[in-house]
Amino acid sequence: MDLRRVDLNLLVVLDVLLSERNVTRAARRLNMSQPATSTALARLRKQLGDPLLVKSGRTLRPTARAQALVEPLRAALRTLEQSVLASPDFDPATDTRTFTLLTGDYAEVSLLRMLVRGGTPANIRYDLRPLSAAGLEAFHRFEVDLAVLPEHLLEAPQFATCRRRPVLSDRFVGAVWSGHPYPGTDLTREVLARYPLLSYVQYADETNPARALLRAGIVTRTGATTGNVAVLPYALQNTSLVTLLPERMARHIADVASLRILEPTFPLPPLRQFAVWHAERDTDPAHIWLRSRIDPITPVHATA
Repeated sequence: MDLRRVDLNLLVVLDVLLSERNVTRAARRLNMSQPATSTALARLRKQLGDPLLVKSGRTLRPTARAQALVEPLRAALRTLEQSVLASPDFDPATDTRTFTLLTGDYAEVSLLRMLVRGGTPANIRYDLRPLSAAGLEAFHRFEVDLAVLPEHLLEAPQFATCRRRPVLSDRFVGAVWSGHPYPGTDLTREVLARYPLLSYVQYADETNPARALLRAGIVTRTGATTGNVAVLPYALQNTSLVTLLPERMARHIADVASLRILEPTFPLPPLRQFAVWHAERDTDPAHIWLRSRIDPITPVHATA
């Protein structure tokens, strides 16, 4: 095939179509109309001599030829974008850029505060997305600039070539409503055996406090679960529930949420989260500036 006859814009369309496997969603991402996206797909099929995507229920299934194109096409477009099209310099005061970040709800508040401290340049925007399976897939498709992820997720082989930097570390403490029938300040095995646990289940079940306690050899009775860590301290009011909270969060809102903090009498695994990005972004001036906005947050001491 003569490369001079290939419309390189069509390769961008093909990359998004192979990612979304849906013409409507691809059109939305490309800021194109659905008919224009369908026309582009028809032209691609003609130029490459292959159907590329065929109907399979409500989605499009890539052909063998299309599947073989996914990685080399994505790599070629990244190289073109970073080596040819990207500006060699980045000035946040004048350049326009939207940074897409992936993070869980606990780290999100701290991350956002770091990013906007001192004000945000007029042309810079931060798009924070929740941690989910779809979000991780987007990260691996290079659609996310930087992710802040729990340590255990980074054990997956997909992150082997990624760069990482500690960004948040904390420890867990117990918490109950200030009027809880248990009058003490220690979180003991007996307290957890007697009172129901308010547990937190995020994207990955490994973050579930009940599982962390079980690994520590402590059996609990789960009374309720939530997928939003911000709900935990306020849901304790007027209940006999007990929960685990990151210490920094617990001490910050103890008075507002009427909490009594309980000091664990047994070891618990620490909470550690890392800023993660693809090695290909190491030398991107805009990405270097983004990373400079993020500082490590260390645990607060009980005496603070």
